[in-house]
Order: sequence, then C-alpha cells, then structure tokens
Amino acid sequence: MKQLLVSIWVSLVVALVLGAASPSLQAQMGDIEAGFKKPSAAEELVLRSLLAEPVPQSVMFDVLRRHFQAKDRAATVLGDSAAREKLLRQAIGVMPDPVWKNNLARILIERGEFSEGNELTRQAVAGTSDRFVKAFFLAYIACDLVAQNRKNDARTAVLEVTKAVQAAESEARADSQKLVLHRAMGTSSRCLSALEERAGRYPLAVQAAELSEKMARLALLFANADNPATRLEKTYLHADVAKSIARKLQAYRAAGQFHAAENALADYMQFSRDVQLPVSYLSGIYATAGNLRFAQREFAQSEQLMRKSDAVLESLGGAPLDAGRASRARDIFIALAGQKKWPEALAVIEQLDKLAGDDARLKSRVLYRFDRAFVYFGNQRYAEAAALFENVARANLSAFGQNHFFTAQSAGLQGASLWHLGDSESRAKALPLLKAAVRDYMAPVNADFLENAGVRRDLRDIVFAAYLEAMANTPGQDATQTLGAADWVRGGVVQEALGDAAVRAAASTPALADVVRREQDAKNEVMGIRRYLAGEAGGVSTPLPAIASQMRERVAVLEKERVLLQAEIKAKFPEYERLVRPTPPTVQELARQLDPQQALLMLLPTVDAVYVWAVASDRPAAFVRAKLNQNQVNTLVARLRRQLDFASGMAIGARFDHAAAFELYNALLASLSAAWQGKTQWVVAAGGSLSQLPFGLLQTRASARSSASSSSSIKVSDQVFDANTPWLIRDVSITQVPSLSAWLAIKSIGGVKVGNEALMAWGDPVFNAPTAAVAAPSAPGGAVQARSIALSRAATLANLDSGPVAYAPAALRYGDIPALPETRDELLAIAAILKANPANDVILGARATRDSVLAASKAGLLANKRVVAFATHGLMAGDLPNLHQPALAMAATGAEAGNPLAPLLTLEDVLTLKLNADWVVLSACNTAAADGRAEEALSGLARGFFYAGGRSLLVTHWAVESDSAKELTTATFAHYTANPQAPKAESLRQAMLKVMAMPKFSHPAFWAPYALVGDGGR
Repeated sequence: MKQLLVSIWVSLVVALVLGAASPSLQAQMGDIEAGFKKPSAAEELVLRSLLAEPVPQSVMFDVLRRHFQAKDRAATVLGDSAAREKLLRQAIGVMPDPVWKNNLARILIERGEFSEGNELTRQAVAGTSDRFVKAFFLAYIACDLVAQNRKNDARTAVLEVTKAVQAAESEARADSQKLVLHRAMGTSSRCLSALEERAGRYPLAVQAAELSEKMARLALLFANADNPATRLEKTYLHADVAKSIARKLQAYRAAGQFHAAENALADYMQFSRDVQLPVSYLSGIYATAGNLRFAQREFAQSEQLMRKSDAVLESLGGAPLDAGRASRARDIFIALAGQKKWPEALAVIEQLDKLAGDDARLKSRVLYRFDRAFVYFGNQRYAEAAALFENVARANLSAFGQNHFFTAQSAGLQGASLWHLGDSESRAKALPLLKAAVRDYMAPVNADFLENAGVRRDLRDIVFAAYLEAMANTPGQDATQTLGAADWVRGGVVQEALGDAAVRAAASTPALADVVRREQDAKNEVMGIRRYLAGEAGGVSTPLPAIASQMRERVAVLEKERVLLQAEIKAKFPEYERLVRPTPPTVQELARQLDPQQALLMLLPTVDAVYVWAVASDRPAAFVRAKLNQNQVNTLVARLRRQLDFASGMAIGARFDHAAAFELYNALLASLSAAWQGKTQWVVAAGGSLSQLPFGLLQTRASARSSASSSSSIKVSDQVFDANTPWLIRDVSITQVPSLSAWLAIKSIGGVKVGNEALMAWGDPVFNAPTAAVAAPSAPGGAVQARSIALSRAATLANLDSGPVAYAPAALRYGDIPALPETRDELLAIAAILKANPANDVILGARATRDSVLAASKAGLLANKRVVAFATHGLMAGDLPNLHQPALAMAATGAEAGNPLAPLLTLEDVLTLKLNADWVVLSACNTAAADGRAEEALSGLARGFFYAGGRSLLVTHWAVESDSAKELTTATFAHYTANPQAPKAESLRQAMLKVMAMPKFSHPAFWAPYALVGDGGR
C-alpha cells in the first residue's frame, strides 16, 4: 500500500507539472444544472414507491438487509434526507449490522447534531470485529472530528486510520476487502486535506486531496457491478469520488492554484454527467463553483451560484438552519460583502439570528465570527466587530503563532475596529495591534498569503488605513516611519510593471531575461482576463457563458506555463524572489538613494485626509496629515482640470482657478517646506485624483487672483500670466513616479546600457483610407487643433475666445479623424536635434501603421533606440465603440472597413513590445490620465510602455494643443542634447519655461499637461 500511495502521488505531481490537456472549463450555472444526471420522472416514481413499501415481517436477516439497502439507495439518490433518517432509525432497531448506525451518524453530524452522532459512531466501531470495516469507521471518526473543529483529536484519528489500514492490508484478499481499505484511506485523506487547509499548509492540503481522489477512484474499480447488493455501495462510492474532487478543488483554490481548481471543477461536472450522484450533490457543485468564483473576486457570480446551491437544498426539504443551508447563507452574505452591499449582507445575518432565537446550539452554528465581524465593520458596528475579531485573533494566535498572516489579519482588524470606536481607551489598545499587524503583513514569510484572493485586499486596506490614521493622530509617534507601509499597500500594476522591468534587467543573460519576460507576459494576460471576468474592466458585467468558459480555459493554460517557467527561473536566478518581493523601503533607505539636489514626496489621499511625506538626504523627514478629505481633493482637482483640457469643449485659455492652485499647494506641501526647501529636483509619488494633476501648475504663494472667485473670467489677452506668476515649476523640476518602490526599481535599471541608436518615431498617420462608418460625434474645424480624438467628447475646437463649442452626434469614419500634419514637423525637428536619420527613423503618413510598430519590435529595431516617440491621437477606453483599452491611433490600412479598431496600437500590443529606451515620448492626449482606477498614477498605455522597457515616459495629462506641443517637445530635446549632464526632468522644466514665456502659450493648458514619469535623472 505504501508503495502504491507513493507512486500515485508521484504520478499526480508529474501530471500537474507537465499539464495534460485540460477538459473544457464549463462552470456556468446553466451548464451545471443541465449536465447533472438526475433520475427521470419514471425512475423517481419507482424510487418513491420503493420508499413507501412496508418493512417485511418474519423474514431472514438477508432479506431484511436487502430491503433496507434498496430503500437506503432510493432515499440517497432522491436526496430525501428525512426519509433516509427515518428508515435508518428503523434499521438500527432491527438489524445487527453496525453500518446502519454509522450511516445515521453521518446524517446527524452533517446536520450539526454532534452528541448523538458521535455516540452512534462509537457504537458502530465497538460493534464490529472486522478489521477492514473498523478501519473504515475510524476514517469517518477522523472526519467527524474535523467537522467539530477538534483538530488535535482529528490528527490522532488520521494516524489511527493509517495504522489500521497498514495492519489489515496484508490480509486483504477479496475485492470487497480492498475496496473497504481504499475507501478508508480516501476518506481519511479527504478530511486530512481539510485539516491541513485550515492550518494554512496548502501544499499538504493539495497532496492529501489528490490522494483522496485516487483512493476513491480505485475503490470504485473493486466494486462488483453484477451483484445487486452492491448497487447501494456503488452509490456511496460515486459520492466518495465526488466529495474527493470537491475537496481537491477547494485545496487548489486555497493554494491559489486557480487553473488547477478550474480543471477540478470541470472534472466534478463531468463526473456528475457520467454517474447518477445523489440529487443533493448538485448543491455541492454550485457551492464549490461559488467558492472558486469568490476567490477570484467574481463576487456577483459567487452570490448567484450560492443562491442556486441553497435553492437545491431547500427543494430537498432542508431546514433554513440545517448545517448545509446555514453555510450557504454565510457564503451569500460574504459574497454580498465583497460587493460592498453592506445592508444586504447584514440582513442575511439578522435573519439567521432570528431563526436561531435563544437556542444556544443554533446560535453557535450561525456565529461565523470572522465573516460576521467583517459585515459588522462594513455597517459601522465597530464594537461588535472588535469583540469578534478579538476572539478570532486569540484563536489564530493559538493555532498559527504570533507572526502568521492569519494572526496579523485578525488582530489588525480588531485594531481597526477599536480605532474606529473613537474613545481614548479603545484607541490606546488599537495602536499596538495595528503596528504589529502591518509589520507582519509585510514580512516575507507571509508573501504567499498576499495573492489577490477573495476579500483579502479589502481587509488589508482596512488595516493599513487605520494604521496610518492612528500613527498620524497619536502624540509621540513618528509618523514619518509609516512611509514604507503606505507605499507598500498602495502598490499597483504600475509598480509591478516597473518591478518586472527591473527583474528582467537584473537577469544574468539575455536568454534568462527572455524566460522571465515570458512568465511576466503570462501573468499580465491572466491578470487582464481576471479583471474582465470580475467586471472590473470597461464596465463589464457577467460575460456570456461560452466566452467566460474560453477565458478560464486560457487562464488554465497560462497558469500551467507559469509553473514551468517559474521553476526554470528560480533554478537559474537566485535573486529572483528578493527582486519580485522587495522589502518595503524605510525612510532612511530612501534618503540614501537621493542626490543632494533631490527631495522625494509621497501623497496618499484617503477618505478623510491626505497623508504627505517628504524625504531628503541631508535633513529629517517630514510628515503631515492634511485635512482635505477625498471629496475636497477631488473637487479642487476637478476645478483645475476643467479649465485645462482641450477635449472638454470649454473655452480653454480664457480663465484659470488660481485659488485652487494655491489651496492645494498650501494644504499639502507648504507645511513640509523644511524638508524640501532649496531642493531643485522633486520626485513625486501621488495617488488618487492627485495623480491626474501636474504639480508644476500649483502656485507657491497667494495673490490677488488667488483670492478671487474661481468663476471670474481671466483672459489671456489681459497678460495675467507673466514672469511673476508663482508656478511651482519655476522653482523645481518634477519627476512623477507611481510609487517609491517603483522609483527604486527604476534606479536599479539605470545602470543597464540603453539602446545605441538615437530615435525611432511615428507621426502624422493617415486616417482617410476607405473605411466603414463608426458611431461617434463629429466636430467642426477650428483655429486650434487639439491632439485628441476624444470621440465621446469632442474632436476639434473653435477659436479660443469663442467659448464652448456645441457638438452634434454624427456617423464618423476612421478617415474623419482630424489629421495632425504639424506632428510631422515636430518629429523631424526632434530627429534633427538627436542627429537621427529621418528617412529610416521617422515613420510618417500612410507608413505609420500598427503593423510597422509591431514589425520594428519583432526585428529588434526598437530595442536599440534611446528615444521612441509617438505623435498621434491618444484614445481612452470608450472613445470608440467596443474599445475597452487605451490605444494610439495609427495609419489606416483599409482593414478598418471590417473592424474599426484594426488600425489602433492598443495596450495589448504595447505589452508585447521590446524596448530598451531612455525616453518614450507619447505626444498624444490623456496618456497620463487615470483610467478609472483612482489608485493608479498612469494610464494603461504608460504602464504598458514601462513594462515594455522604457526608463522614463514623457506623457500628457490631458488633450494638448498641437503648436505648443511641437514647441515644448522640441525644446525639451534641444536642452537635453545641449546639456549632457542635465537631468531629463530639468530639460522638461526648461522647455516649459520657454513655452510659457510665449504670450499665446502662457496659460498652463499649453505647457502644464506634460509629465516626466519614471527616471528623471540623466
């Protein structure tokens, strides 16, 4: 038996790693019910008739046994638990076989009636002298102990099963004996898997679950199909296999192996089609599918599946507080909590409490301490949440130890609840809990628990928000030291993109870097699909079942590829783990990385305040909690941006909100001047709506205009913007970074040699090849051309002084997109400054196609360019029908007649590019605008170019005007070329100063939209 188990485990590992072809992943609700093999109406009638037959009197035990076996099978197949319990109680009164007591015990324990169930199991074990059957009963005892959360007793029981099987296997001759031993091992392994999962030992949980399924399937092979007496046994064996597959799915899910879990779900569904499982197992399939969707953050889908599961149990006569239905209610309210439907989640809990009444046993059954506490917190019932989280934290400390992830999570949530209570005593208790939780959250030993599974991210954000609030508001605490934690928790896909680029740069050989890139590409594709399925991309609701199935199948393939690629990387790249999971930087570490001229600032907006840190190399760090709440910050940013964006249709250049520009500076930065005074180069990491604003247009002092009403009209012709206007950009150059860890990642790339050749650029694409019409607004021409399509808003503007322009929807062909002939001159001027070859390096007009960009990357041309530039229209998701990702408008080819999106260079394309560029210039609109995710500092295009290999990006926060764009970009590269030691950020600053000095471009709408993101140094 030992050798058999070892060989089974080895074969399963090999199958998992090598990735045998997966079955079709059909996990939608309709597929589940349609495929489930139920009794036909005629079969159900026969089974019901059988159940109604009276118990025969004065017959031999064999006849009586067959009578009860037939009835037991009928009740089991029908899922009629009440009828089955009734006949089992009849059986144990007249039959000597202990199996009847064991079977009745299963029903009672599953229902939560542990006392009577445990006693019946004890009697069943004591009542048998058959060592094979005894091993089988012992396996169920182990499972019962797991169900009752008696972990230590359960482990002891599992060991007893193993010893009993080992003692009996040498005597196993008959198939029936081998069958019982395999069932015993399969059952105990299944319950051991659940035990290991609860302990957080996920690899062991997976191993035990896979062994359980193998044993259950082997037991099925030993069943004698020709013997009528074994029909009931076959029903039990089928149920064993189904339970083992479900357990395997849950173990994979807990381990974060979602691709394997999808395969297990498909196995479960296929098995239900092949055999006739008890009808109650339909509920189990819905539940396991719902758990998987919850882990994948598809909360709405999870809720629907759990409601389906509960409906099946209800149809079978299950009472609302039976263990199964109570568990479904828990699954439903936590799925509602995942959707932030707090009142609805609380209503489910209150209904459970109402049904439980004063019954202590039922109240305990529906307590669900951790999940209930989460819902209480979301409903601002902080005292109740704190008490429950404290109880969970105490249990986790005992089970997992002081620094474990689960301990940190529950204790941190206890601390957050106490802090929100607001009284001094509660807050005094909260701070040490929050400090310890944040420390342990970030510990490398807990990195594996930080996958974006279920509501873990939401819970983490609660803890970190309370921690920052507590440190900022507790006298005697050094709040500057929270900087690393704040940066760690707000890290997003931009930071990951830069981290990925740094890892590739650190790879020892190009071949290894290519392997790393392939693994990262697979990860990015998986993330994109997951976001789509979760409804987080483009406002997507639940996708069509067939599409969702294909997407999940693609994820399964990619995840299997990643298993192999990660194994290869780790074997050849010892530093890999440290690089992909860096320790959050401390204030002191950041200070050591700064040049004497630099100051580093981070701004983190939250619901109630903005947290601001300032760090320099030669003075103490500074911190402030600015009393601007999220709504106030958003309002101030909106007040500024509405007067700056050429795609807005407003009379841009006619007015400016000086008051808002000074108010933001004064509230967020002025009080930290001791930390940055005299520093000429700023590195700024700003979150939320602040990431949508170029800091250079903030004003450093109040003026008559600053105190004036923001609604007053200030004309360019009035010369209100002059050398005395206190723009922040006059004093400092500014580099934006998505996070501090991202900045450190960029610096680590800085030593890698960039491309040898000067430039490759695309511009002035021809949009007027014959095309099919697309639905979008058109716009009249005007004196000023905005470099933006912004089809959902406006395409061109009339004269600046004429006020807002009205636009009427009309059919627009791709060829109607306004041409950008001035970009031709812009790129040729940059090429001349950089001494590039315009014939080969500047691709214009009809040649500036999407395919030409992809071909240049594939041929290795892009990887050898120091500067890569795109001067064309930029689009955001929604600017064209069916456009769900940011893109650049490239030259038409005629393919757009069948597909209006065919000419676009999309984010998906950008992620495939291979660059090694010091500059990527996106002289287009909205390339730095937030794309619907407030925590991200850059749009998808900017993130994509970072990932592709750009060191720094010159991007724009809003649609730009073309003439000023040409002046600014050429001036930037002229300064950069003429001043070999000057930082890139300084070259951009000097260009801004030059452009703003031109009277017609003095309004910040012309010079302020540009941002240097990434490495602002030389």
